[in-house]
Amino acid sequence: MPLPMSRALVAVTLLAALASSAGPGEAQDLFRRLFGPQRWQPEAQPPAQALPPAQRGTTAPGRAAVKVEAVPPPYETEMSRLAEILGALHYLRPLCGAADGVRWRGEMQDLIEAEQPPPARRDRMIASFNRSYVAYEHSYRSCTPAAALAIRRYLDEGGRLSREIATKYGN
Repeated sequence: MPLPMSRALVAVTLLAALASSAGPGEAQDLFRRLFGPQRWQPEAQPPAQALPPAQRGTTAPGRAAVKVEAVPPPYETEMSRLAEILGALHYLRPLCGAADGVRWRGEMQDLIEAEQPPPARRDRMIASFNRSYVAYEHSYRSCTPAAALAIRRYLDEGGRLSREIATKYGN
Protein backbone atom coordinates (compact mmCIF):
# COMPACT_ATOMS: atom_id res chain seq x y z
CA MET A 1 0.00 0.00 0.00
CA PRO A 2 1.48 3.39 -0.98
CA LEU A 3 2.06 6.12 1.57
CA PRO A 4 -0.81 8.64 1.92
CA MET A 5 -0.72 11.70 -0.34
CA SER A 6 -2.66 14.91 -0.48
CA ARG A 7 -5.24 15.34 -3.25
CA ALA A 8 -2.98 17.77 -5.08
CA LEU A 9 -0.15 15.23 -5.12
CA VAL A 10 -2.52 12.52 -6.33
CA ALA A 11 -3.57 14.79 -9.21
CA VAL A 12 0.03 15.62 -10.09
CA THR A 13 1.01 11.95 -9.91
CA LEU A 14 -1.86 10.98 -12.20
CA LEU A 15 -0.94 13.72 -14.66
CA ALA A 16 2.67 12.61 -14.63
CA ALA A 17 1.61 9.00 -15.23
CA LEU A 18 -0.58 10.06 -18.14
CA ALA A 19 2.20 12.18 -19.57
CA SER A 20 4.82 9.47 -19.17
CA SER A 21 2.66 6.97 -21.08
CA ALA A 22 2.69 9.29 -24.09
CA GLY A 23 5.66 10.14 -26.26
CA PRO A 24 7.81 13.20 -25.36
CA GLY A 25 6.01 15.51 -27.80
CA GLU A 26 2.60 14.24 -26.75
CA ALA A 27 3.46 14.75 -23.07
CA GLN A 28 4.42 18.37 -23.70
CA ASP A 29 1.20 18.91 -25.64
CA LEU A 30 -0.79 17.37 -22.77
CA PHE A 31 0.72 19.79 -20.23
CA ARG A 32 0.23 22.75 -22.57
CA ARG A 33 -3.43 21.81 -23.09
CA LEU A 34 -3.98 21.38 -19.35
CA PHE A 35 -2.04 24.36 -18.07
CA GLY A 36 -1.50 26.59 -21.11
CA PRO A 37 1.52 28.84 -21.42
CA GLN A 38 2.81 30.21 -18.15
CA ARG A 39 1.18 33.59 -17.63
CA TRP A 40 1.71 34.07 -13.93
CA GLN A 41 4.50 36.40 -12.91
CA PRO A 42 5.38 36.92 -9.25
CA GLU A 43 4.89 40.38 -7.85
CA ALA A 44 8.00 42.17 -6.69
CA GLN A 45 8.41 42.01 -2.91
CA PRO A 46 10.64 44.37 -0.96
CA PRO A 47 13.42 42.58 0.92
CA ALA A 48 12.62 41.76 4.53
CA GLN A 49 15.31 44.15 5.75
CA ALA A 50 13.51 47.07 4.01
CA LEU A 51 10.39 46.53 6.13
CA PRO A 52 10.06 48.06 9.58
CA PRO A 53 10.79 45.51 12.34
CA ALA A 54 7.12 45.33 13.32
CA GLN A 55 6.16 44.22 9.79
CA ARG A 56 8.91 41.65 9.15
CA GLY A 57 7.47 38.19 8.73
CA THR A 58 3.96 39.52 8.11
CA THR A 59 2.06 40.28 4.95
CA ALA A 60 -0.08 43.16 3.87
CA PRO A 61 -3.83 42.73 4.40
CA GLY A 62 -5.32 40.57 1.64
CA ARG A 63 -1.96 39.11 0.58
CA ALA A 64 -0.93 35.54 1.21
CA ALA A 65 2.35 34.79 2.90
CA VAL A 66 4.95 33.40 0.55
CA LYS A 67 7.17 30.69 1.97
CA VAL A 68 10.47 30.11 0.28
CA GLU A 69 11.85 26.61 0.62
CA ALA A 70 15.44 26.33 1.70
CA VAL A 71 17.98 25.14 -0.83
CA PRO A 72 17.66 21.36 -1.12
CA PRO A 73 20.56 19.33 0.20
CA PRO A 74 23.21 18.20 -2.29
CA TYR A 75 22.01 14.59 -1.97
CA GLU A 76 18.41 15.40 -3.02
CA THR A 77 18.67 13.44 -6.28
CA GLU A 78 20.07 10.36 -4.55
CA MET A 79 17.36 10.49 -1.87
CA SER A 80 14.66 10.74 -4.53
CA ARG A 81 16.09 7.72 -6.32
CA LEU A 82 16.30 5.81 -3.05
CA ALA A 83 12.61 6.59 -2.39
CA GLU A 84 11.76 5.24 -5.87
CA ILE A 85 13.71 2.06 -5.18
CA LEU A 86 11.94 1.56 -1.84
CA GLY A 87 8.56 2.02 -3.55
CA ALA A 88 9.43 -0.56 -6.21
CA LEU A 89 10.65 -3.05 -3.60
CA HIS A 90 7.54 -2.46 -1.49
CA TYR A 91 5.44 -3.69 -4.40
CA LEU A 92 7.71 -6.28 -6.03
CA ARG A 93 9.05 -8.20 -3.03
CA PRO A 94 5.65 -9.47 -1.79
CA LEU A 95 4.60 -10.12 -5.39
CA CYS A 96 7.55 -12.52 -5.70
CA GLY A 97 6.77 -14.25 -2.40
CA ALA A 98 9.08 -12.45 0.02
CA ALA A 99 7.73 -12.05 3.53
CA ASP A 100 9.46 -8.70 4.02
CA GLY A 101 7.12 -6.54 1.95
CA VAL A 102 6.13 -4.27 4.83
CA ARG A 103 9.81 -3.69 5.55
CA TRP A 104 10.30 -1.37 2.58
CA ARG A 105 7.47 0.96 3.53
CA GLY A 106 8.91 1.03 7.04
CA GLU A 107 12.35 1.83 5.61
CA MET A 108 10.80 4.77 3.76
CA GLN A 109 9.11 6.02 6.92
CA ASP A 110 12.38 5.67 8.83
CA LEU A 111 14.19 7.58 6.09
CA ILE A 112 11.69 10.45 6.30
CA GLU A 113 11.84 10.50 10.10
CA ALA A 114 15.64 10.53 10.08
CA GLU A 115 15.83 13.21 7.38
CA GLN A 116 13.05 15.41 8.85
CA PRO A 117 12.64 17.27 5.55
CA PRO A 118 10.48 20.37 5.17
CA PRO A 119 6.92 19.58 4.03
CA ALA A 120 7.57 20.20 0.33
CA ARG A 121 10.61 17.89 0.28
CA ARG A 122 8.74 15.31 2.32
CA ASP A 123 5.90 15.36 -0.20
CA ARG A 124 8.37 14.95 -3.08
CA MET A 125 9.99 11.96 -1.37
CA ILE A 126 6.60 10.34 -0.78
CA ALA A 127 5.60 11.07 -4.38
CA SER A 128 8.77 9.33 -5.62
CA PHE A 129 7.97 6.29 -3.48
CA ASN A 130 4.36 6.18 -4.65
CA ARG A 131 5.17 6.82 -8.31
CA SER A 132 7.47 3.81 -8.38
CA TYR A 133 5.03 1.62 -6.44
CA VAL A 134 2.16 2.46 -8.79
CA ALA A 135 4.30 2.03 -11.91
CA TYR A 136 5.14 -1.55 -10.92
CA GLU A 137 1.60 -2.19 -9.74
CA HIS A 138 0.40 -1.37 -13.25
CA SER A 139 3.18 -3.38 -14.91
CA TYR A 140 3.26 -6.62 -12.94
CA ARG A 141 0.41 -8.84 -11.76
CA SER A 142 2.61 -11.85 -11.00
CA CYS A 143 6.25 -12.54 -10.32
CA THR A 144 8.08 -12.85 -13.61
CA PRO A 145 11.78 -13.32 -14.33
CA ALA A 146 11.91 -9.60 -15.20
CA ALA A 147 10.36 -8.70 -11.82
CA ALA A 148 12.87 -10.92 -10.00
CA LEU A 149 15.72 -9.29 -11.94
CA ALA A 150 14.37 -5.81 -11.08
CA ILE A 151 14.33 -6.80 -7.39
CA ARG A 152 17.96 -7.93 -7.48
CA ARG A 153 19.03 -4.77 -9.29
CA TYR A 154 17.08 -2.50 -6.93
CA LEU A 155 18.54 -4.22 -3.87
CA ASP A 156 22.03 -3.69 -5.28
CA GLU A 157 21.38 -0.08 -6.33
CA GLY A 158 19.64 0.78 -3.06
CA GLY A 159 22.51 -0.62 -1.02
CA ARG A 160 25.05 1.25 -3.13
CA LEU A 161 23.09 4.52 -2.89
CA SER A 162 22.71 4.19 0.88
CA ARG A 163 26.44 3.63 1.31
CA GLU A 164 27.32 6.51 -1.04
CA ILE A 165 24.98 8.95 0.74
CA ALA A 166 26.31 7.95 4.16
CA THR A 167 29.95 8.07 3.03
CA LYS A 168 29.76 11.25 1.01
CA TYR A 169 27.37 13.30 3.14
CA GLY A 170 27.31 11.58 6.56
CA ASN A 171 28.75 13.09 9.71
